[in-house]
Amino acid sequence: MCLHHNGGNPPTPTGQNRRGFLRNAALAGAGAATLGAIGATPAFADSAHQPAAPGGGIGRWNPDPNSQQFTIAVMPDTQFLYWGSQNSINSAPQEESFRYIINNSGSDSGNNIVFMAHLGDLTEDADPSSFQAVGKTFDLLDSHGVAYSVVAGNHDVSGDDSRGSTSYLQTMGPQRFKHSKTFAGSDPTGYNTAHIFQAADREWLMLAMDWRTTAQGFAWANQFIKDHPKLPVILTAHEIVGPTYGDNVYPYQFGDPESNAALSDYGNQVWDQLINNNDQVFLTLNGHYWPAARMTKRNAAGNDVHLHITNYQNRYFGGAGMVRLYHFDLARNTVDVETIAPWILAQDPEKRNALAAQQARLTTATDYFSMDIDFEGRFSRFIPVPVRSARPANKLVVPGTLAYWRFDNGGANGTPVTGSQTIRDLSGHGNDLTVQAVGDPVPGSLRGQVSAVTASAENAPNEVAVNLKDGDPSTKWLAFSPSGWVTYRMAKPVVVASYSLTSANDTPGRDPRDFTLQGSNDGSAWTDLDTRTGQSFSGRLVANTYSFTNTTAYGYYRLNITANSGEPLVQLAEWDLGDGSNHALTWSDDHHPDQPGHASLSFAGAKNPLHGTYLTTAAKAALNAETFGRGYTVEAFVKFPLDWSSSNNAWSAVLSRWGEAGQAGKSGRNTDPQEPVATLSFSDGREPQFNIYPLNQTYPTTNWGHSLPEDTWWHVAVVNDGKHTVMYVDGCPTIDNPSTVSTGIASLGLPWMVGGYEYGGKIDQIFHGWIGDVRIVNRPLSIDEFMTGK
Repeated sequence: MCLHHNGGNPPTPTGQNRRGFLRNAALAGAGAATLGAIGATPAFADSAHQPAAPGGGIGRWNPDPNSQQFTIAVMPDTQFLYWGSQNSINSAPQEESFRYIINNSGSDSGNNIVFMAHLGDLTEDADPSSFQAVGKTFDLLDSHGVAYSVVAGNHDVSGDDSRGSTSYLQTMGPQRFKHSKTFAGSDPTGYNTAHIFQAADREWLMLAMDWRTTAQGFAWANQFIKDHPKLPVILTAHEIVGPTYGDNVYPYQFGDPESNAALSDYGNQVWDQLINNNDQVFLTLNGHYWPAARMTKRNAAGNDVHLHITNYQNRYFGGAGMVRLYHFDLARNTVDVETIAPWILAQDPEKRNALAAQQARLTTATDYFSMDIDFEGRFSRFIPVPVRSARPANKLVVPGTLAYWRFDNGGANGTPVTGSQTIRDLSGHGNDLTVQAVGDPVPGSLRGQVSAVTASAENAPNEVAVNLKDGDPSTKWLAFSPSGWVTYRMAKPVVVASYSLTSANDTPGRDPRDFTLQGSNDGSAWTDLDTRTGQSFSGRLVANTYSFTNTTAYGYYRLNITANSGEPLVQLAEWDLGDGSNHALTWSDDHHPDQPGHASLSFAGAKNPLHGTYLTTAAKAALNAETFGRGYTVEAFVKFPLDWSSSNNAWSAVLSRWGEAGQAGKSGRNTDPQEPVATLSFSDGREPQFNIYPLNQTYPTTNWGHSLPEDTWWHVAVVNDGKHTVMYVDGCPTIDNPSTVSTGIASLGLPWMVGGYEYGGKIDQIFHGWIGDVRIVNRPLSIDEFMTGK
């Protein structure tokens, strides 16, 4: 827009960081501020598809309604092309943009434009001669069946939508869309229209609202949305937001590009009466003001609404029919946005004038950017995300299944997996799993809940009381007395049911012999909980565990040593308290959305020191002897927690086989004689690694995947056809799959582990995260046969 037909100043957007409009007299202008750095570079298709020359060839309208990638073309104020009362009509730029839109429909074009939305101010003067020319230009879209919408701007009409008949309505009203497949209806005035188009295997609603909508118009729009409760809505109007920066200098000083717009006075009405309480509205597009800007605002449902202004009428040639392209990619949960002038791009670059050359493509952060939208999550309130049902175990026991473990028939969510519980092999081959605990000799260690440590005495700076809770038996507490005490203050009162003491490195004469565990809620008055006399340790760095009956939660616990084993000093390496539960391995309801079993196990293993719980097959399990000479498929679902640490959790295995490579007679390149003969592990960067020693080689073959982000479920599969092995992540082959011929997997007849990894003949790491269904099949499976298959 340029001049207001109704006179006065343009409404001033108000919002965060608003500095007000810089131009507020005759011209409706802008304000100040812009967006911060763009977080992602737009991944555009080749939108440089160009006609050979202006007025060149034209194809056919052929959008792909099924592709997960599609584009909405947006054309803002083109008024300066149509000023009939001044005998100034120049439709060529808009015609070229229309040809571009038609030629770039369909997936073959790389853009798949499915809809075009014009944002109003089709003319400068609302003159019948101007609209006659506009109508003729839009005939190009109609003759090719293009899906589009238009709205009236303040240069096209005056007043609100109750104004009655106008040249705009006679030319661009509902009657124009009588043959349109996407036109869905209008309000009684004809100025507010609805359009439903197909894209990405679903329907989308484009609401095109008047420059000034009355209460009746808003009521119609609200009812239309209510009548189509499962359609995502894009709202177009001539005015909703305006920029908070101006066009005084070029390049524009646009500030934070993610937040350099604000709702105008009228825009606030649109927000209150149509946007805020309709969660289906996720994107709004308007022209009217310039320069281009955008903002995000939370609606009543707590979801983001993206509000964009796009307008180029102030640029060379009145914007030259510029088009903003919104490239939706539902596979990437991204909308990539770019702004181009097809009429200029169609010209010979060597013959473009200097001003045209500047406007062919706009690549500043306000016109070339990406929006991250989790479409499934954003639309979940009105399009519920389908939840895949759990599948019976017998449906997953395909021919050749040697082992299938799942965890949906165990304990309640968050409860410990006890040593008495067995994970059954649902394949029927008897490869059941049992629990093996490492470290943390006290069940339900509360080490992490100790907030402060005090002692009767200590040998600073190295042999201090805080060492008792560091989990490292190579450090210790020492006091120059045959007796002494240490107090733990807990983060909150807890019920302690057991505790452990670990002997330190020096002579046994310093070990505690007689002691009492006490509890307190103020650190002053103590209650005796457990008393032991005549105690000894079987060696150095050995833990003794003590259990007792207690039902009271205390905020302080004290170990009161009344006598040691004969020397004038007392020492300990570790003192740990436990509540009796197993935090190291618990049942969980969390699971991959495509996992057959709707449950998993939560492993809390780590190094420094090594601790946790893993699962193992029995010594005589049939799976232990299997060598997989004809091929195999190994699958597992995994998820890493946000506290995953490369220093403590790297090289943990979801599935591993006991037995060292050296013991299996392996040698040669890349051979580590102490590593296991087979393991599906994760590196210090959470990269899946399948490292095995095949039957036909003396050295290992290794498959690698990419780094897997935390807090996301992943399906990892490894398939061997008897000669070659390929790793898959979520059904996609990874990059590093060696061409080396690899047949079978070496075996020493020893057990398999889930969540455990051995090195040098002893357990070396325990998994930290969730493990879902695990399946081992003695033949190669296709991707469709994976546990994620339909």
